[in-house]
Amino acid sequence: MPAKNKYILWTAIAVMLSLGKSNAQQYQTTVDMHVPFVSALTVINGKPIIYYELHITNFAKDSLRLKTLSVLNATDSSVIFNVDETNLKGRLKRVGSSSKADNLILPPGSLDVIYLELNLPVRNTGMHLVHQLGFDLITEKKATPVSAKGAWIEIVPKAPLIIGPPVRSGPWAAIYEPSWLTGHRRVFYTVNGTARLPGRFAVDFIKLDNKGRYTDNNEDTIRNWYGYGSDVLAVSDGVIASIKNDFLESATISKYQSPPPENATGNYVSIKIGNNQFVFYEHLKPGSIKVKPGQKVKKGEVIASLGFTGQTTGPHLHLHIALENSPLGAEGIPFEFDHFTLLGAYPDLNTFGKMPWAPVPNSAPTLVHQEHPAPNSVIRFDN
Repeated sequence: MPAKNKYILWTAIAVMLSLGKSNAQQYQTTVDMHVPFVSALTVINGKPIIYYELHITNFAKDSLRLKTLSVLNATDSSVIFNVDETNLKGRLKRVGSSSKADNLILPPGSLDVIYLELNLPVRNTGMHLVHQLGFDLITEKKATPVSAKGAWIEIVPKAPLIIGPPVRSGPWAAIYEPSWLTGHRRVFYTVNGTARLPGRFAVDFIKLDNKGRYTDNNEDTIRNWYGYGSDVLAVSDGVIASIKNDFLESATISKYQSPPPENATGNYVSIKIGNNQFVFYEHLKPGSIKVKPGQKVKKGEVIASLGFTGQTTGPHLHLHIALENSPLGAEGIPFEFDHFTLLGAYPDLNTFGKMPWAPVPNSAPTLVHQEHPAPNSVIRFDN
């Protein structure tokens, strides 16, 4: 090849390499985002809602400070849900840490969970979501704004799981709140090497009188609680999957000793009501369980009595539904009651047991069909 042609060829290659180098984006190690489990939709207060957890791991060599999170419709990038810095702080929990330090700063290698409850525009319509995280990459010299998009999920249309009442009449307070740091919604259990969230949609039922009191006279004595000893009912036809009936019960709240986490359920019954659908009734009264594993039960049948066993602050019925016959080692899934009457709610739980609940507008009880009770609502079952 003539020298002139060689010169032109090498010049062209050099130019292309130069252009490639100048136009290439510099790679930056940041975060891994994923959603391990996506539940079906449920309806609360007339609105379709989905609960799930976004797991974030910092793979960078530097710390990150989280700033914002946007949940987008993956089809058109429209915003479904925005979480600002203040809201993000209340939704985020560091795995394995009880530190009260700024939880928005993620050290290298840390794993954090963001708990999300999203109202969606429609029910039973498949859609895809993607998550956009905004944060600062913190080095010794400066904080550099960075964004990352990932954790693509599909909301699969599914028919809601409809069940009957677990107890009779009422009024019953449906106690739960997704924002509670140690509530059922945020407590993972590791069983057989896998972390799961069985209480994602759990409800604790506490019986009240018409003045909002849960006890008659001395509340230290568990037999004074209105719900104590109440019949516990099968919420659907099914087969008894497992029972535990050997936990003793403290006669008073003051002498109660909390058991270890593996005994959190106390006495319990689980009923298989469908493929990968197991109903768990927990904190049952000793000696009250009327069923045996393998026994068929009918919807509305009495299976046990409400008690005061396991990890609990007072007599109540814990109810949740999960994908496997394991009270702590299975993912919790949503459920809706066929119907109930909504009487009101407790906007401030500091008044619970001391004052009547805030009634529904116009003080007119409302018949609700195929919904999950709202947090800290007061309902009545018309069995």
